[in-house]
Amino acid sequence: MANPAEALIHIEDDRGTARQSGPGWRILVVDDDEQVHLATRLALEGMDFRGRPLTLDSCYTAWEAFEYLAGTPDIAVVLLDVVMEDERAGLDLVRRIREELRNDQVRIVLRTGQPGYAPELEVIRQYDINDYKAKTELTVTRLASSIITALRSYEQIVALDRHRRGLEQVIKASADLFSERSLNEFSAGVLIQLAAQMGIEPEGLLCAQGTVDGPVIVAAAGRFAAHIRKPLASLGNMEIEAALLEAFSRREGFKSRGGDILYLQSGSAHPAAIYMSTPTPVDEQKRDLLRLFTINVALGFETATLFEHLRSVAFTDPLTALPNRAGFIAALDRAAAGQNLVVILLDIDQFHFINARLGFQVADALLRAVGHRLVANFPEAVTVSRFGGDRFALALPAPAQGDLSLALLESRLEVAFETGFDIAGRHASLSATSGCTFTATVDSGDDGRTTGDLLVQQASLALKDAKLRSRGRLIPFNPELERRNLAGLALLAEFRAALRNRELVLHYQPKLDLMTGRPVGVEALVRWQSPRHGLLMPAQFLDLAEASGLVLPMGLQVLEMAIRQRRAWRAEGLDIPVAVNVCALQVQQADFLQGIDGVLMAQEATAEGIEMEITESVFVGDDERTFDHIQGLRDRGFGVALDDFGTGYSSLSYLNRLPATTVKVDRRFVQGMNQDAKSDMLVRAIIQVAAVIDAKVVAEGVETEDQAERLRALGVPVAQGFLYSPGLPAEGLATWWLKQDAPPAKD
Repeated sequence: MANPAEALIHIEDDRGTARQSGPGWRILVVDDDEQVHLATRLALEGMDFRGRPLTLDSCYTAWEAFEYLAGTPDIAVVLLDVVMEDERAGLDLVRRIREELRNDQVRIVLRTGQPGYAPELEVIRQYDINDYKAKTELTVTRLASSIITALRSYEQIVALDRHRRGLEQVIKASADLFSERSLNEFSAGVLIQLAAQMGIEPEGLLCAQGTVDGPVIVAAAGRFAAHIRKPLASLGNMEIEAALLEAFSRREGFKSRGGDILYLQSGSAHPAAIYMSTPTPVDEQKRDLLRLFTINVALGFETATLFEHLRSVAFTDPLTALPNRAGFIAALDRAAAGQNLVVILLDIDQFHFINARLGFQVADALLRAVGHRLVANFPEAVTVSRFGGDRFALALPAPAQGDLSLALLESRLEVAFETGFDIAGRHASLSATSGCTFTATVDSGDDGRTTGDLLVQQASLALKDAKLRSRGRLIPFNPELERRNLAGLALLAEFRAALRNRELVLHYQPKLDLMTGRPVGVEALVRWQSPRHGLLMPAQFLDLAEASGLVLPMGLQVLEMAIRQRRAWRAEGLDIPVAVNVCALQVQQADFLQGIDGVLMAQEATAEGIEMEITESVFVGDDERTFDHIQGLRDRGFGVALDDFGTGYSSLSYLNRLPATTVKVDRRFVQGMNQDAKSDMLVRAIIQVAAVIDAKVVAEGVETEDQAERLRALGVPVAQGFLYSPGLPAEGLATWWLKQDAPPAKD
């Protein structure tokens, strides 16, 4: 038995530590000898560590101790007898504590009254045994020292484990927050995760700085919940307001009265600060973890702010601040689930002329004004959007389809535009062409497209149909439009293959001298000799080619065929000038001239005898590149004809600059000459303009002898049209040419 004088234990580094209330350090004595339990209890009676008392529990077998430890995880130290039920009972219990219970925190001090049964060194190393003592050498002082050493070790392990779990919680909380992409969702998550870190109910607020009105509350919980998205100044709590403003000023967090202030240092222009109501003090270790957490929160806040900006860019039209196409479809997907909608797409008629004549700044201001007008005139709209260019979209609640009046919708659209727009001292009168569809027409399939996607596609098809045949009107979608669109897509795929397989052919329409009746040249007209559909005219595939961009390689292929055919005719003794049509899209390409040069080089040919026919629409916008390209054609020796003159962007300013060699009178003027005085006057004017720019005149679309006679009377030298010949294949044209060019037979 230990010396009674040793019962008073003084642990040097525990002096002056106030005795704390609450749970003590739990010590489990495991021994099959009742006297050992009693002696241990007497030896440690009244002892404390770090101001907390020692509490002893007792078990008498290894089996009992295992069950007790399984249900009591907060045991700090086990004083364990090695030999109980059998000579390895204590060592087996050590193994089960570490392996089965996975308890690595509890400290184990082995005691034995039979030195011959000392544990092997390998067992001590493998199972983390804190100490090993023979019972005979455990005086009160040595027992206390072993306990204190074990408790110190236990305290450090528990602290490290708590810190590790705290770090894991910080990492998990940060990861959970980073999954919230919305700034509001992220901010609300911050408050919830912070409260979880502190072990309190979420009650606080997060405010961001950087707005005109000062900091704004972007998330709030508890008694502050009603203040979300309001200025901090509206909180009505001067103490909290002052603390948060101080955090912004000091750029750091601190402990405030009744709460904690956390500052989120951000690299963005919008730093943030958090106030959390903390009824009980936060210990220093937890405060360190909170500091680490706020570093991650600051990074996440900056990411969420950036994501909010990117989402705004992704779903908002920067010019009008209206939703863009993606934003419109997203709004449709949300709204279409609970109500019937009518979706309208509209294009402003001839807006490209406004852009060309008034400049992009006025045009942009006009687009903004149109957006505002649509919002004002359709207050019931679920959303109003600008898709880009001059295209806008509306989604309106629709009554039962039988009650919906298309005439009323069309009238409301007309009213929206009828007063015109005053921009920068200029007045612009506008009209719009529209297509519409209804939620009821959508049958969502399994192709992955959303309701919004399908509605926009249907309205687009209706708008396309309106632009082709009903300018200025509102046209509803019908399934036939979709059928034609699918057929067009299939035809487009075939046309793509047709270019590769060189299925295009040229027919040639003659041009005749109106005075002599003899041929002076031909215009090359493209046809598609389809293995499936037969001979297709340009009206059946040219729009597809232009919309898809395939008109670019097609144009070069047509030029190549025309040059090759001219060479073949010359080999037969026929010197036939050939005119080739060039679309606006071709001329506007940066590499237009390089493509032309490539064809000439591949054919080892020159531009002699080849004329390029270009429509007036190519000059919209007064693009310098266009003029440079046309001058480049002239420099290479090509003739340049203005096709359909008078129907497009006729401007004396571009005519003065344009090196045109031919002006072609459009068929509409030719066919109206004998019935319409205006048409006759316009033909006269075109002839005069051509004379000023030193260009010859060709009239197209001549179908009657009366038209030919009037053109001769006006002084038009050359004509083409069905009166003389339709377009002919190359072989037929050669035969026709020889017959027509032959000198008249002598009587």
